[in-house]
Amino acid sequence: MKRRGFLLESVSAVAAAQLLGLTGCSSGGTIPARGVAPSKVGPLFLAQLNAVGSAYPDAATMALLRSVASANPTPRQVEIGWNVLGAYCGTGLTVPTQIPPAPALAFPADHGEHFDTEIEWRYITLSLPLSNGGLVSVIANFFRKAVVPAANAPGVAPLNRQIYSTSIAVTIEMPGVPGVHYAFPNQTFAPVDGTVTVTNNPFSMTVGLNGLFGTSAVFPLHAHIEDPGDPSVGRPPIVVDVDCAASNPLFLQGLSGYVGPSTKPGEVPSVGYYYYSWPQQATTGTVTIAGTSYAVTNGLAWLDHQWGGAPAPAAGSPAFSWSGWCWFEFQLDGNRSLTLSAPHGPIVGGVLPASNPGFGTYVAADGSSRLFGVSLSVGAYVTSPATGARYPSDWTILIAGTGIDLLVKPVVTVQPQIMMMGSSAEYSEANGTVTAIGIIDGAGVAMSGVGYCEGVGFEDPAARQARDIGELKSGLG
Repeated sequence: MKRRGFLLESVSAVAAAQLLGLTGCSSGGTIPARGVAPSKVGPLFLAQLNAVGSAYPDAATMALLRSVASANPTPRQVEIGWNVLGAYCGTGLTVPTQIPPAPALAFPADHGEHFDTEIEWRYITLSLPLSNGGLVSVIANFFRKAVVPAANAPGVAPLNRQIYSTSIAVTIEMPGVPGVHYAFPNQTFAPVDGTVTVTNNPFSMTVGLNGLFGTSAVFPLHAHIEDPGDPSVGRPPIVVDVDCAASNPLFLQGLSGYVGPSTKPGEVPSVGYYYYSWPQQATTGTVTIAGTSYAVTNGLAWLDHQWGGAPAPAAGSPAFSWSGWCWFEFQLDGNRSLTLSAPHGPIVGGVLPASNPGFGTYVAADGSSRLFGVSLSVGAYVTSPATGARYPSDWTILIAGTGIDLLVKPVVTVQPQIMMMGSSAEYSEANGTVTAIGIIDGAGVAMSGVGYCEGVGFEDPAARQARDIGELKSGLG
């Protein structure tokens, strides 16, 4: 995606290792849908479609997208159309480049939005021990997607040229009761309709009922996550109100905050992201479930911020490409953290190869961080009840780096943990406990903690594309 969601275009795991210097490491009509009012964002999406024009290789699909954009679409329909447009969403937008020669990230400016890039997101996980001995785990993604660049929408404010969506889930483990996992319904909003607020000094972001509210340095940060519940599916009302302290500094992911293929000065990468993270932020507050509030006194928060994308393909190139990844973040005892990614190409036979190379960052107790190579193997899969795609549910991660030799074993607490991002792209977010044993700087270590294990790109891309197109057609009536 992220987070993390490092590679939205097809970049092999080997290429990802190479880029980090780790080669040696092992319709007519109106389409209001689902009770959501039409939006002012349709004409903006149409402007981008006009800019892409005949470069898009599928004339019939382009005609469908134009019809959708012209028919008073909801923000959700625009986001699905954005998905179908695929890599061509990057037409007229910038792609982050390697640091250096690109300037280093600068704060607090880079805590804000980067409206001239294709996609941006903030990802927060919360591990919240409750006063009654229970545990609530939260994953909340806040996505921004550029509908149209400034050149194609003159006079439109930068924020109004975007759409925002949320992808949120909560896992509840109460004493003596089996754990339950609730994925909240995806929601998409268009700032041009007055439904999103974003500020940078101090930092704040409100998307629907959910929001992050901090300082110019982001932390200390207040997070508000809310869902009214749905009795028809047994999901209770849930409200999370927590305060996350500035317990640890951020660290830069990848190479100086850049994740993407290495390029020569002046070259435009095939995909590129800027990316940094805050781990191990002490968290307190309350969680209210079905009207009953529980105190949180010893929680942990992890926040990611990532932005980037890919340039538009050459005219006539295939419009839809999709790669994926397994991504992990672990908050270990002793104020030590791990973040890992193993990108993959198209899934053959429903499973990953036996061993998958990748990369990650280890953050020591003193805040210093090191980049290293990893090898990932999957021990078990669970099947999505919605799509039939299989998602990893058991992992073994071998870390091989200077001074670091660890075996990391996540254990999923509740499965399956299937979610949707971008309205219709399925993925998994499995919270769980983790143990890590091995050697760091010549000394034996044994660590335990909490984390999230993400799987993206395990659904057949053609099936997902067909589902998107089917929903757009059905909305046109």
